[in-house]
Amino acid sequence: MLRDEDLWEDSGKEGPSEARKQCCFLKGSRMTRNLKWNGGISSWRLAGCCALLSSGVFFAGCGKPKNPTTGAPPPVPVEVVEARSGTLPIQIKAIGTVEPLSTVQLKAKVQGEILQVHFEDGALVKAGDLLFSIDPKAFEASAKRAEANLAIAHAAAKNAGEQAERYSTLIQRGVASKEQTSQILTAAESTKSELAARQADLDAARLSMEWTKVTSPVNGRAGAALLKAGNIAQPNVDTLVVINQIQPVYVSFALPENSLNNVREAMKSGKPTVSATEPDTGRLLGTGDITFLDNTVDRETGMITFRATFENAEELLWPGQFVDVTVVLGSQSGTVIPSLAVIEGQKGPQVFVVKDGIANLRRVGVGISLEGESLITSGLEAGEQVITVGQLRVAPGGAVRVREAATKTSPVTEP
Repeated sequence: MLRDEDLWEDSGKEGPSEARKQCCFLKGSRMTRNLKWNGGISSWRLAGCCALLSSGVFFAGCGKPKNPTTGAPPPVPVEVVEARSGTLPIQIKAIGTVEPLSTVQLKAKVQGEILQVHFEDGALVKAGDLLFSIDPKAFEASAKRAEANLAIAHAAAKNAGEQAERYSTLIQRGVASKEQTSQILTAAESTKSELAARQADLDAARLSMEWTKVTSPVNGRAGAALLKAGNIAQPNVDTLVVINQIQPVYVSFALPENSLNNVREAMKSGKPTVSATEPDTGRLLGTGDITFLDNTVDRETGMITFRATFENAEELLWPGQFVDVTVVLGSQSGTVIPSLAVIEGQKGPQVFVVKDGIANLRRVGVGISLEGESLITSGLEAGEQVITVGQLRVAPGGAVRVREAATKTSPVTEP
């Protein structure tokens, strides 16, 4: 059995006395009292003492390091834009429908066979252009008969007039009786009326002959011919063609009732400018002026109908077409920045302003926003730099590093 003294032989130290010294740090404790040497120390007691010494060194090594070094975070890369003084238009947007200035459903006025169509479907026609020819033979015959009847009536009226003159002379001389003279004068007046009736018949026949040539009453764009050659046209029944007048043209749109007063004020100071664009491409189709305001607000929708007139010289606006309508009521001036720079916070809109490499969060007042730009009414001056990209990583008062903006062909990604 290994003795306690054997533990100290290899180190060349005196057993009992050195063990006392190694365990002196436990003086006064229960363990010190247990480790008092009474002629020799046991192996397990010495092992426990060494374990305590080792654990004391271990815990001392795991303590907090003295004078720790904390490095500042690197500047956040951002993109900035310099605020500028500018003016943005005050606009109201809506969806509009193109309507023709007038629509004519051309119908035949006389019955007859259509001999020829004188226009191509969809052609641009002018007032007075010949569009359809209806067989005039029956109306020519009627006109000739009316001319003959007129000649007969004219001869009868001439004869009756001569007799009336003779009897007027005879009655003055006392040769003719009053009764006979009265009959002759009455017959003369009757033949005059007959002559006028026959003249009216001739005029009607000639007018019917004119109606066999169907002409356009307005300038406009013709649709497809609804009756082709060989068909029998019925008077005031069959529509031959529909003509839309599109130069100028109307664009009708509806606006909310809360914008009514603003539009009316703008109309008093001058006609608000109305522009129409294609919904998909944004291509400008034309500009016009408001020429009609409905006299009531729709109770169901709360909208009021407006109508603008466009010259439409190039015929870019087509009846039935849907367009995006922009009504410009005026303009507002102030400090203009990209809308990307504006951050919506709990206390309202804010922007990060960069000065000397430090980003400061500042509350601003935002007026109108248009096409990616916002007009700042308060809190920002022209010439100050605001962050447009990278705000999510920036802390108020933090350091930033301004980098160059990416090109249009290479979109910037949020860091």
